[in-house]
Amino acid sequence: MKIGPAVRRLMPAGLERKAAAAYRRVFVDLHKVAALVAGALPADAHLLDIGGGDGELLNHLLAARPDVRVTMVDIAGSVGKFVEPVHFDRVRRLPGTSIEAHLGQLDAPYDAALVSDVMHHLPVAYRAQFLRSIRDALRPSGALFVKDIEPGHPVAWLSLVCDKYVSGDRGVTLVSLAELLALAEAELAPQAAGEIGLHRVDRPNYLVRLDLQGPEVPA
Repeated sequence: MKIGPAVRRLMPAGLERKAAAAYRRVFVDLHKVAALVAGALPADAHLLDIGGGDGELLNHLLAARPDVRVTMVDIAGSVGKFVEPVHFDRVRRLPGTSIEAHLGQLDAPYDAALVSDVMHHLPVAYRAQFLRSIRDALRPSGALFVKDIEPGHPVAWLSLVCDKYVSGDRGVTLVSLAELLALAEAELAPQAAGEIGLHRVDRPNYLVRLDLQGPEVPA
C-alpha cells in the first residue's frame, strides 16, 4: 500500500490541501518556481503542464500571469484538484492521459511546456522519448521548463526516501542538472539551455529552460 496517497484519501479536502502544502514546503518553495516560470513565459502563452499533479504550482503561476492559459496532462486519474476556482476558465485538465496520447489529440502546438518534479519518477530508459514527445507538442520556437532536484544534498536524499516509502514510487531515480542538460542536448539539440536561477535561491532544486531550435515557419 502507498502510505501517502492512502492518508490523503482519508483527509477532508481542506485539510488535505494544507497538509500537502506543509509537506511540500520541506522540499521546495513553489512561489519561487512560479515566479521564475512566470517571468520567462511569452505574452498570452498557452502552457502545457505535464504531470502537474494537484495544480498548486499553477495557482501561483496563474495569479502572476493573468494572460496565460494551461492544459494539464497527467497519467494519474485525477489532476488539478487544488486549482482554485478563479482559474478554472484558464485551465483544461486531462487526467489519465500520457504525453504520447495527447499528441494524437493536439489541436495546435503549445508555446511552452512545464515538467515539474516528474523526470525523477520516469524510468531512465523512457526519459529521452519523453523529452522528444514534449518537443513534438511545442511550436518550433517553443520553450521547455524542467524543474527537478539535484542529488547529493540532504533535502534531495529525504525527497528520494519519501518518494520511495511515502509516495510509494520504488523506481524513482534522481537526475542531476548536468545529466538533464546532457540528455536534452542529445535529444533536442536546443538553441539555448541553462538553469535560470532556482538553484541559487532554493537549493537543491533547479529549473532548466530549454529553447528549441528555429524560428516560426510563416503560414
